[in-house]
Amino acid sequence: RGKRCGPVCSRGCAVRAAAATSSSLTVAYRAGGAAMDELSEYELQRLEHIRRNHEMLVRLGLVDPTPAAPQQKAPRKPRTKLPPVPPESLRRSSRVRDLKPEYTKETIDQFGDDLDRQAARRSPAKKRPRPEEDADEAALRREIDASTVAFLTEAREAMSRYLTSADGAAPATADAWREEAVRRWGSLVGGGAGAPARDWEAFVTTRLSKPPPPSPEPLLQEWYAADMWQLLCCCVLMSRVSSWETKHRCISAFFAAYPTPSAFQAEVVQRGQVDALRGLVNSLGLFDDRLKSLLAITTAFLLPAEGEDAFAVDLKKREQGGHKIHGVGEFGWHSWLIFCRDMGATLKASDEALKSFCRWRAKRHKLATAEGAAAGEAAEAAADDGAGAAG
Repeated sequence: RGKRCGPVCSRGCAVRAAAATSSSLTVAYRAGGAAMDELSEYELQRLEHIRRNHEMLVRLGLVDPTPAAPQQKAPRKPRTKLPPVPPESLRRSSRVRDLKPEYTKETIDQFGDDLDRQAARRSPAKKRPRPEEDADEAALRREIDASTVAFLTEAREAMSRYLTSADGAAPATADAWREEAVRRWGSLVGGGAGAPARDWEAFVTTRLSKPPPPSPEPLLQEWYAADMWQLLCCCVLMSRVSSWETKHRCISAFFAAYPTPSAFQAEVVQRGQVDALRGLVNSLGLFDDRLKSLLAITTAFLLPAEGEDAFAVDLKKREQGGHKIHGVGEFGWHSWLIFCRDMGATLKASDEALKSFCRWRAKRHKLATAEGAAAGEAAEAAADDGAGAAG
């Protein structure tokens, strides 16, 4: 079979993309390391996402296994100590020094009334940061945003190539397709050794994600868009959770423990380590419901029924010829279509965050279409000019 179409078309392109991924990780860590104490929880989580995605690329053999370390903060200059104040100039109590009070009771009461009236007329002034602090913080946020988008772009390019191919070509045999599946999703894929015969080409190609370009401020789903199993699990875990910090912490812990569906199947299903899973995600609530959904997603992705090797997601029941997965509702289905099938430019989503992403994707698609048309017209004009000159 021919080479797979995509942004990475050969081994050389994949290696360059993988090297660029490590470069982006270095930039992101440098941006955070410069002022780690001043970063918000959101930015710290973003750096953690980059670190964990880098580990996934290392596991797949796509990048250097040594991640860049955060840049250390520059040592602060020691404060200049002021000379001690002479004891005689220190403030002392008038009563201790046997001095007559400067204010009478009536004067103090009048002063307090004046303060109360002033406070009633105006609200307390808010402390505003200095302009130079605003500029430094904005520059730091821009650097983190840019490095995040660059990392996601390059990581997805690296993930788009076939892992088992020496020259970028698609696998040519059923065994090679199965090896590709094992490299990506673990040794239990398809049922492991001794499982029934499968259409491994359909198994792999229908599970490969085709994510859209990353948005300027990536949503949580965008960090997992390169892997369908991770994206669907992420949607199940984040659903009906209002705390942003809790979602990030629990989902990060989940994928650190179970980076592949085979790891989840081995630990939770085969070994029955449900309590370990509960300790990771119990803060999200609704543990029993989420566990059932995670099991259903893993089974559908890793162990499809015989003759149903192609993977798809929708809301139609399987008895009616659909591909409904327990626990994956409209939010999860729309997220799969948007982030794994790049259908955001035309999809009418109902979730507000997904709506915002779809509007951004539609604008970008429209702009790219217009630029492509302009480039085509310019090429045609240049060809006509060349033909006229030759005539």
